[in-house]
Amino acid sequence: MVKKLHLIFLLITGLSYGQEYNFKAADANARKLLNSNPAAAKAIIKKTLAQEDLHDTIYGNTYNLYGIYYGMTGKPDSTIFYTKKAITYLNDYPKIKVKSLMNLAIGYRNKGEYTTSIKLLKEAATIQKKQKNNLGLAIAYGELATNYNYTTDYENSLSYLTKAIELLKNTNHKKELIVIKQKLAGTYIAKENFAFAIDLYKECAAFFKETGAKHNYYLTEINLGEAFTHVKKYTEARNALETARKGLQELGDEENLGVTAFRMAGLESEIGNISKATLEFEKALTLLKESGSKRIINMGGTYINFLNKHNKAKEALRVITLIEATKKFKNAGNQEQLTYQNAIAETYKATNNDKEAIKAYQNTIIIMDSIASAKKRVAIEEIQAKFQTELQREKNLALETNNRILQKQMQAEKTTMVFYIVISIALILLILLFLRGYWLRNRLQQEELKTIETEKNLIEQQHKHEQELTYSQKNIIDEKQRELTSTALRMANYQDNISEIIAKCNSNASLSVNDIKKELQLLMKQKDYWKQFETRFNTLHPEFGNQLTAKFPKLTKNDIEFCSLLKLNLSNKEIASLLQISHESAITKKYRIKKKMEINDDAEFEKLLMEI
Repeated sequence: MVKKLHLIFLLITGLSYGQEYNFKAADANARKLLNSNPAAAKAIIKKTLAQEDLHDTIYGNTYNLYGIYYGMTGKPDSTIFYTKKAITYLNDYPKIKVKSLMNLAIGYRNKGEYTTSIKLLKEAATIQKKQKNNLGLAIAYGELATNYNYTTDYENSLSYLTKAIELLKNTNHKKELIVIKQKLAGTYIAKENFAFAIDLYKECAAFFKETGAKHNYYLTEINLGEAFTHVKKYTEARNALETARKGLQELGDEENLGVTAFRMAGLESEIGNISKATLEFEKALTLLKESGSKRIINMGGTYINFLNKHNKAKEALRVITLIEATKKFKNAGNQEQLTYQNAIAETYKATNNDKEAIKAYQNTIIIMDSIASAKKRVAIEEIQAKFQTELQREKNLALETNNRILQKQMQAEKTTMVFYIVISIALILLILLFLRGYWLRNRLQQEELKTIETEKNLIEQQHKHEQELTYSQKNIIDEKQRELTSTALRMANYQDNISEIIAKCNSNASLSVNDIKKELQLLMKQKDYWKQFETRFNTLHPEFGNQLTAKFPKLTKNDIEFCSLLKLNLSNKEIASLLQISHESAITKKYRIKKKMEINDDAEFEKLLMEI
């Protein structure tokens, strides 16, 4: 009681510092303005901190408000900095500190550090339970649900939201209940229950608008626009998004303006306005980049998929370069990373960048493994928690038994026989406890073995996928090689036809000019096989000529072309026919090239050409 009176005295003293400044009123005004006019709230916060000889609780509360302000304006790093600073002043005031812990958790969540955020929120929930603060506990549960939404653990999300609603129903905390319903609507959107989500969002939007909570109102309008788009109510979706855009511009929230533009792009794409969708995607990309938002990964991945779908691979590569420069990939959640990696893999595949495409696919597999591992860890933690709970229950039973024995001893002295019977019962209970613990440990080991087997199956699937990819690439290369060889032989046939015409001219003096002309015109109609050969060869082996020239600068262009034919495994006779030279000339040409390259052995020469 004395401690509480001392705390009240300190608070009153802190609030009375400075006769001309009302700290309590300033705090209330700042909190009220954070949702409707963040800039005005910031001015009040600065003015409060400018006062002299402030009490720790005033410092703590004011720095906490600074953290909330930066959270409203999409700057999670500043949120974390100022909230941590607030906590340093509030260690002796757990009732106030717990609020800062929750705001710190929100800052980490906005940075994509979900594990840290969940840990802080569970710590806050424990404090709220000890203090029997159902309102604070419900808010903590709501924030935990948001984290589980981001990590696609919708079952846990629904569980915590249900607990929060149970705590708040039949109370006067209408605002907090509406916030929980807003989070529940987000979960239903994720589970594609759009009709129910729309009903909840409409209720939330009406409440926020009525109470002047502008920021929450505009965020709700963004989500309402997304839900309307999914159910093809495009006019309602556009109206909601335009309302959000106008309001967020007044508040200066760049990150959520980027989200609004992204949702508008999705709407325009859905109704077939490709050019407008592209403009909205670009706006979203710019705003998310400028605000330093981690959402640029997920939304950027969606934009890249959009560009891939409309055969705009070069634009997609530009977007990839821009997103990579932000270095936000590690801050995104697993599902967001997965969307992005799949998108860039398709882009690299479309631009024939097989190396980067394979790398992206491998990253996709790693992320999927990570998701599976996370689920495995959660399962193990749940089993361990159940085991520890059961073990503690058994220990409590044993303690209760011992207490009863002590009470009986204090009440009256009983016979030695009764005493031995009681001790025997206690020993039996301890043995049963040990056996129970052994059974639970054995069960836990079995569950771990199952998870190891699952992990093994995932690795085998990955190996199989890599083998299929390698086999597919090999088939493609072999097919192109066969096409190139076929082209070369057709070109040789073309040259043979010319030789036959020349031979006819030499052997048949009576052959008319018109006959020769007809045969030449017939050949003219055929494709330029040598040009076609060069094009296809360069497609299959784009760096062959450059690498050969770099290693052996003495080689001429004709030498390079001759080596191209050798790389196709054509015989000297086939090459001679193709180049319209004698068989001996082809052998001589090959010998001179080897001499320029300072290679004597045929096997070494052929191996070098095959490896380039």
